[in-house]
Amino acid sequence: MDSKPKNVFNVTLQEQAAVGTPGILDQLHLPPALITFLQKNQKTIWRVAGSAAVVVTVVSLYGSWREHTLNKAALAYDQAIELKDAQLKKAALQKVADEYDSTPSATWSKIALAHLEQAEGKTKEAITKLTVVDAETTAKSPLKPLLLVNLGGLYEQEKQFDKAEGVYQQLKGFKGFEAMALDSLGRIYEATNKKDKAVQMYQQYMGLIELGEGKKKEGKAVAQSFPEREIVQGSLNRLLK
Repeated sequence: MDSKPKNVFNVTLQEQAAVGTPGILDQLHLPPALITFLQKNQKTIWRVAGSAAVVVTVVSLYGSWREHTLNKAALAYDQAIELKDAQLKKAALQKVADEYDSTPSATWSKIALAHLEQAEGKTKEAITKLTVVDAETTAKSPLKPLLLVNLGGLYEQEKQFDKAEGVYQQLKGFKGFEAMALDSLGRIYEATNKKDKAVQMYQQYMGLIELGEGKKKEGKAVAQSFPEREIVQGSLNRLLK
């Protein structure tokens, strides 16, 4: 009869080799109390060690699968975006979005689909698609402010000024996009005859730009050019007459 231990991790043999064999623990110069503890709890220790090995293996396999999926998704996206026929491109991008959900390629596919709708003059459809992507994108993502800029512009085209205002208010909270948000809010308020608010936004915009230029001069750097500055100044002068 086979007396070989029936254990997937061969625990019995390992226990005897590493813990149960007299002298091995002594040779490690461990404290007597620790040696006694290890000998008494050797089965539990090996079960924990075996469980840890399983976890490491599963995590490693998931990492490999994830990397493989990301690579396949990226390749599928690259192939889809290169298609010349608009309908074929839409179908291919939608397939990437469906089959590789929760990957960056799926996100970019959804954005590309929205841009295709926008290019065809289907602004409402583009808004619907971008709104979905925006809802799936966290505030920490560098993609978030870019989505807000795009959405705000589309809402303006549709004259949905209340929604555009909400988007630009969000945009104002992202570093590097404050000036754009203030300019856009001023434009929204001007279009909706909210003169005082428009003046306030434009003045904040000018102050922010002047502050930025002042810091650059202090650092002996060439002041950055802001093409929108003249437009905003013109709007501000007109409103203050």
